[in-house]
Amino acid sequence: MERERKDVGFDRGRLEAADVAGAFGPRRMHLAALDAELCKRPDVLCGLVARGGVRVLRVMASGAVLRAVEVDCREDPTGWVFTRADTGEPIGPAGDPVAVAARIVQVLTGRAAR
Repeated sequence: MERERKDVGFDRGRLEAADVAGAFGPRRMHLAALDAELCKRPDVLCGLVARGGVRVLRVMASGAVLRAVEVDCREDPTGWVFTRADTGEPIGPAGDPVAVAARIVQVLTGRAAR
């Protein structure tokens, strides 16, 4: 007996209507870009965590998880900036996640990132 196939494929119209990028907003998109860059680095581990109802990126030195920094992203008059979540101290521009990732790795490990 032949069964009727139902199309369970991708519905581009529904995705566009959901406005996923708009739902996340630029802050979360910048944090995702930094997370993706840090995932390429063997010297650190990272992931999004909730702090006071807000998602921040926790970055830890591999093998020394107590050496960690939590990164936020904020908009200021010059544009979006990665900051330390606890102090608000600027780390670097959100438009350059490669350089910011290298700086975080260097601070956490005490050596320049590869």
